[in-house]
Amino acid sequence: MIAKATGIYVMPIAIVILFYSYTAVIGQEILIVDILIFVIAVALGQLTSYKMLTIGRLPLCLDKVGLVMVIVLAVAFGVFTFYPPHLPIFRDAVTGGYGILE
Repeated sequence: MIAKATGIYVMPIAIVILFYSYTAVIGQEILIVDILIFVIAVALGQLTSYKMLTIGRLPLCLDKVGLVMVIVLAVAFGVFTFYPPHLPIFRDAVTGGYGILE
């Protein structure tokens, strides 16, 4: 479970790092680059998970840690959907609002 949880965390972290890095350098968003970043992030997440699964038997307590990690991410997703912090990363580019309740 820890391998899959780690892979799930790697994906959005990679997307944020790669997206903000290239837009800071170029100064604009390019749709094809955004799509490629998504594909790269998914590949990195799956590769991370695969490497962790193939290194051998991990301690059993890490399965519980992985489960907690997945639950925390699911709760954060739900909370940030309805009550996101007022930070630029959560701002709707079309409406200028934050979350689906505004």
